[in-house]
Amino acid sequence: MDGLLPRPGWLPARLDGGAALNAPQNTGAEAPIVIDIEASGFGPRSYPIEIGLALGDNRALCTLVCPEAEWTHWDASAEAIHHISRDSLLQHGRPAAQVAEMLNRELAGKVVYTDGWANDYTWLALLFDAAGRVPAFRLDNLRTLLSEEEANRWHDTKAQVQAELHIERHRASNDARVLQLTLLRLKHGLQPLGERGRSHEAHLLDEMAKLDALTLGDLIAAQRGIFSAETQREHHAAALACGGRVIAEHLQHSLAGYVLLRPGEPQSWEILSINIHPWYRSTGLHRRLLTRTLAHLISHGAVTLRSRVLPGHEVAMRLHEKLGFARENAGDDSNLHYLIRVADLARRLRQA
Repeated sequence: MDGLLPRPGWLPARLDGGAALNAPQNTGAEAPIVIDIEASGFGPRSYPIEIGLALGDNRALCTLVCPEAEWTHWDASAEAIHHISRDSLLQHGRPAAQVAEMLNRELAGKVVYTDGWANDYTWLALLFDAAGRVPAFRLDNLRTLLSEEEANRWHDTKAQVQAELHIERHRASNDARVLQLTLLRLKHGLQPLGERGRSHEAHLLDEMAKLDALTLGDLIAAQRGIFSAETQREHHAAALACGGRVIAEHLQHSLAGYVLLRPGEPQSWEILSINIHPWYRSTGLHRRLLTRTLAHLISHGAVTLRSRVLPGHEVAMRLHEKLGFARENAGDDSNLHYLIRVADLARRLRQA
């Protein structure tokens, strides 16, 4: 693990993170890669729960980490900041081995910068030890890229970037992107690219939770013992924060249906939820949603598509069977798991 160890240095603690941001273009070279890690808390028993990357080619990656059996520490005050519940980690987190493999695949031979080297080094070491792997990249302190004058301006510049981009949510990939944008502004005088903020996404998450309460509330309560719209909203938000995508259709100014999916293994995506309002189940809406989903999968080079369905969700089960999804062996939860090749899904949708 010594290859991870950065040089000593200091940067101010980060502020609350939020919107998914785009890196400025035309800097003359790729931007430095920045990593940010959210954890169960601080101290010797803490562990990583979310890892975000701002890559040099204008991509951002994020993943939740499923706790190992011996990772039992949990700090409620830390959860109040990052708003990631342990239940979300168990539901959406990836195993340590899978996360370590993804990091090595994306970062092999590269230097990755952090503003919290002491903690991030410890958490990455814990992750790779649990995975039984060695990091293929080097972790360094972001401070080494700054002059004294730039370091003195860091805090104010970072706060300015966050304010301009309407930062609301504390997410690892968002924090990493803010750090990267702050560095680029200090080095090149670049302005971050504006976007709409998070109001649209927040409203969509509210609509999804409301539709879930209407159509899936009883099924979810049967599986988990209780249905909570707030918990359901947090599950969806966690999926989006880790690279997920919502394909939604609105009719008569309200959400008629949606598909929530996220990237999984290389060349594979997973549908976490398909939900259509009962009023629109015989209108062909499911085909429109899945056609748009197929276009997204093809544009992202997906070869296979997995899907999970709540037990007892007869409508979704019939839809998967009609489209040719194959049942997989049960996973580590009580959901039903399905698999189909993207090419086969395209053929089935053309025939439908």
